[in-house]
Amino acid sequence: PEPLNSLLSGQEPLSKHFLQNIQNYNCVFQMTSFGANIIEERGFNPTFKIQGQIHHRAGALLPSVDGEYKFLQIYFLGNSEAEINQRCAINHAARREIIVQLQQLLHAHNQLVQLFKTALEMMPSDDHKIVIRADKKPTGEHERRFNAPMLNEAIVVVGENMESRDIVIQRRNGSKLQRISETHRSYDALQYPLIFCRGEDGYHFQNKMINPATGQETNKKVSSMNFYAYRLMIRLSEDNHILRCRRLFHQFAVDMYVKIETERLTYIRLHQKELRSEQYIHLRDAMNADKNGNNVGQLIILPATYMGSPRHMHEYAQDAMTYVRQYGRPDLFITFTCNPKWIEITNLLPGQSSSDRHDITARVFKQKLKALMDFIVKYHIFGDVRCWMYSVEWQKRGLPHAHILLWMVEKIRPDEIDSIICAEIPDPEVDPELYEVVKKNMIHGPCGEHNRESPCMIDNKCSKRYPRALLADTITGNDGYPLYRRRSIEDNGRTITLQVKNKDVVVNNCWIVPYSPLLSKTFKAHCNVEYCNSVKSIKYVCKYVTKGNDMAVFGIAGPNNNDEISTYQMGRYVSSNEAVWRIFSFPIHERHPTVVHLAVHLENGQRVYFTAENAAQRAERPPATTLTSFFETCASDPFARTLLYSEMPKYFTWNASSKKFQRRKQGQPVPGYVNIYSTDALGRIYTVHPRNDECFYLRLLLVNVRGPNSFQFLRTVDGELCATYREACQRLHLLEDDVHWDHTLADAVISSTSQQIRSLFAIIISTCFPSSPYNLWNKYKDNMAEDILHRVRSITANPELEICSEIYNEVLICLEDLCVMMSGKMLNELGMPAPNRPMHDAFNREFERERQYDTNALSQSVQNKVPLLNQQQKTAYDTIIKAINDGNGGIFFIDAPGGTGKTFLISLILDTIRAQGQIALAVASSGIAATLLEGGRTAHSALKLPLNLQTIEEPTCNITKTSAMAKVLQNCKIIIWDECTMAHKRALEALDRTLRDLRSNQILFGGAMILLAGDFRQTLPVIPRSTAADEINACLKASILWRYVKNLKLTTNMRVALQNDISAEVFSKGLLDIGNGRM
Repeated sequence: PEPLNSLLSGQEPLSKHFLQNIQNYNCVFQMTSFGANIIEERGFNPTFKIQGQIHHRAGALLPSVDGEYKFLQIYFLGNSEAEINQRCAINHAARREIIVQLQQLLHAHNQLVQLFKTALEMMPSDDHKIVIRADKKPTGEHERRFNAPMLNEAIVVVGENMESRDIVIQRRNGSKLQRISETHRSYDALQYPLIFCRGEDGYHFQNKMINPATGQETNKKVSSMNFYAYRLMIRLSEDNHILRCRRLFHQFAVDMYVKIETERLTYIRLHQKELRSEQYIHLRDAMNADKNGNNVGQLIILPATYMGSPRHMHEYAQDAMTYVRQYGRPDLFITFTCNPKWIEITNLLPGQSSSDRHDITARVFKQKLKALMDFIVKYHIFGDVRCWMYSVEWQKRGLPHAHILLWMVEKIRPDEIDSIICAEIPDPEVDPELYEVVKKNMIHGPCGEHNRESPCMIDNKCSKRYPRALLADTITGNDGYPLYRRRSIEDNGRTITLQVKNKDVVVNNCWIVPYSPLLSKTFKAHCNVEYCNSVKSIKYVCKYVTKGNDMAVFGIAGPNNNDEISTYQMGRYVSSNEAVWRIFSFPIHERHPTVVHLAVHLENGQRVYFTAENAAQRAERPPATTLTSFFETCASDPFARTLLYSEMPKYFTWNASSKKFQRRKQGQPVPGYVNIYSTDALGRIYTVHPRNDECFYLRLLLVNVRGPNSFQFLRTVDGELCATYREACQRLHLLEDDVHWDHTLADAVISSTSQQIRSLFAIIISTCFPSSPYNLWNKYKDNMAEDILHRVRSITANPELEICSEIYNEVLICLEDLCVMMSGKMLNELGMPAPNRPMHDAFNREFERERQYDTNALSQSVQNKVPLLNQQQKTAYDTIIKAINDGNGGIFFIDAPGGTGKTFLISLILDTIRAQGQIALAVASSGIAATLLEGGRTAHSALKLPLNLQTIEEPTCNITKTSAMAKVLQNCKIIIWDECTMAHKRALEALDRTLRDLRSNQILFGGAMILLAGDFRQTLPVIPRSTAADEINACLKASILWRYVKNLKLTTNMRVALQNDISAEVFSKGLLDIGNGRM
């Protein structure tokens, strides 16, 4: 409606002023606040960029008494002139005449404003609330009309019976703000009244797809991605006013993309609690035993489905390495950047620039990128391309660019580089078109002394290493990239004069970015082409292609018992161009040929995903995997018996619905075989850590054995069935011998005790993975049994007693206890004979280990130590013991600098609980700290924490409900975590998720008592290849759980107090002041 239509035209001076300041005008009329960390770059900002999560908040309809009217409240001032004055005060640059016109428009046409006004008149007191349902719409209305909420959709109530996503606004409630749910239908209209001037509905869960042929609703719901892609489409038959809103359109696009991601994460959050995972054989046995699916398995977090997640990027990097393993190094690395001056982009609506229409920029770049790949691959401009892959990223200023890797059939030879890649200024007389393209697009900077403020300048040096050295010929550099020919003026090189900060700068070949003359002339854009020549360059370009988005860290958590889903997205930059690209579902990563992921698992060891309801059904038969289907295919197909597992995708396709391999029907015929076709598809067998030894050796056999038809076939060597896959590998000579471990143990026998030899042997078989631990056992078992033999001789008074099987069994028991403590594995899992002891003892020893303390001695120790506590220690001790006795759980943190008696206090708390016959679990972030606590273990060992916490969005501990550690965690009175400040915040969050699952209790840590101890003034989490911001973000204080921590402080330095040394006290205080940032 007018006057908004005229203001968006961009023709008149008033309209041009409005469009230049449209964000500010929207801020004047928005009904909710916009919360986000908006990133402002130096100088002109052609794109809108935020970091982190976006949230909209709404207050009451009326402010507190004598309070200032803000946002929605301004609509109810009751005086038109006062309302105009209030809006002009918000933005002093706004023109009053525009404010007047827009205010009249919104009061007349915006259904939300009219709804709030009517509801306000219906509210008899401040206790009443207006509720706008999240999804409800008038019956019989067509979805595509984008209906605004009607009065019959809003109700005025007293009480708390509302859905978590409903908008609930009180008449007056002080300064309290309510966060508007991203999936509420009025989320958009409340924040963007100038885009949705009638208060139209945005996306909500009840949107249904329309059959374009009949115009009727279908039962299929519309996703938020499709909904907003539809809203941003260009249609010849109608005017899309959203695309005319310039900077406000940028903000809207970013806001809606973050909203789309929030919905996807919410879906994961709502469904992950129902889903569990377990190996099939364990599920089957458990269901046969107690028929209860709730008591089986490990709570899992589904991997994020959106591209750019660490999980996805890791998979993509592994696929890149598959190309490298198959075809060697890539030949060319190309960086292709969008040119905002392409004619397809500049042909816009009147008065618009390329920076106003990121939707067109994204569409054109996508088509140009497709054309570039077709030009390279189909027209063979560099020769036949064997495989390729690319990744799209966004510059800090918003323009998209693609990093492309090319593998050629015929490798590019060093003497051919100059015919493909040029790093020199072309001759303007010979090729004026190329000269202009290079002048506009392929000159770096100039930076350095010519422009110290250039974005590439870091510590007064160019991060891109320009200017480069002038060379008469192309040579190979130290980093795997060639040093291209850049001839000097004396050697017939050319120069260009450029304007840099209003000064003429003469640029020679040392500033030219390497390019392909053919690509540059064809696409008239920045197109950097580099030749790859070494492993170092492979690592660099694969990192470049697979690094993903800038600081992409997403997470979701439920911090309390409310029904609301609390989501957070930390440390991520989102620009408007990227937002539009993702809303349109344009590909970010492409590659050819395809890489098929091939599973590896032991027999009946495939991962099963199940809920409590379908656990019995899933336990009836093992699910098919690519490995089991490979066996079945080899049994029935003669050609398959000639193949390795990794070669299957080349000749067979994997049918995901039927879970079977099927012969390819297209491709190159295979000579000598009828109806057999091959393609370029590659297979990648999932990697297996050597700690999963039997699975590791199974993978080794799959890499080397052709045509196996069963697990037993792989273990059969020369017609004899081996007991283990390790033995099969040994008999096939796939493993190295154990000479170095043999020499290590032989040296230890000379000077070490039997106990030390047993410890060394346990370390070797637990962490070093010898090929034949059984042979090492047979050779050194007598040396490991000497002290036990001596003890038995003393007890029996029989000095003639010889070593027997019972003594060897005692040695095996000691070894197994050590191995379980080190790696969590039994001896039979490490290629050793299992000791002869009851199975319930093997299960319970983890549990009994925490209860094997002398309660009488501990009680006496507690009585002796409690009087020694100082006042701060006594307060902390009483607080912790009371919380434990109350049984309500909770999380406490002892802030204790060095020397304040933290270890003494923690040991006393452990003794107090253990003296009562209860379990107190003591863990620490480092091995040294763990040794200071009685029964202490490292957190990673005891809690089975993932090693790659920084790459997993929502980690959990690798503890199943049926394991021994689960029993310990279910029954322990307190978990003490010393030096927790060194741990990644996700370690604590993983423990929280696991305890909630193991204890079947959704309150914090499943109701367990958690005591953290440490000093944030000391070492924080160590994150490889990170910035200071990454380390702070990984700190426990950045966790959503930290808000629930109750702090206890120890400040008295016991060493200083006991020595009564004044100078030491001054020094100690100075150290604390430094740690607290006061000095």
